[in-house]
Amino acid sequence: MKEKEQFTITTTCLENYGAHNDTGKFKEGHNYWKFKCGSTYIVEGLDRLSDAVAFIASIVTHNTIHYKEIISDYQSGVPNDYNDFPHIILNVNNYMNSSKKEREKMMSKTLYPSTWQYGYEA
Repeated sequence: MKEKEQFTITTTCLENYGAHNDTGKFKEGHNYWKFKCGSTYIVEGLDRLSDAVAFIASIVTHNTIHYKEIISDYQSGVPNDYNDFPHIILNVNNYMNSSKKEREKMMSKTLYPSTWQYGYEA
């Protein structure tokens, strides 16, 4: 049996500041979108990049007048420097066979680079 590949999927978030105090709609000129955070996912357990993209799209993308999370990059394999940036490793079979609570726990397990410092120096 062929070993499953790994895929790297990156998302970008946008927030509509125009929807905070107004409608946020383009047709009314109240749109004011700003780029925000994003996430990187290492997807395991699939054979094709397109399946990995569709999997991440199905579990994390959002599209509302206030907030959007979209897929902004994807590639087969894992970059050599993946340990230099925060990422979440998701095995599709484990995810799909887990309870909602277990899935939430998987999604919260962001792996941070060991060189990152947290908090503020006194």
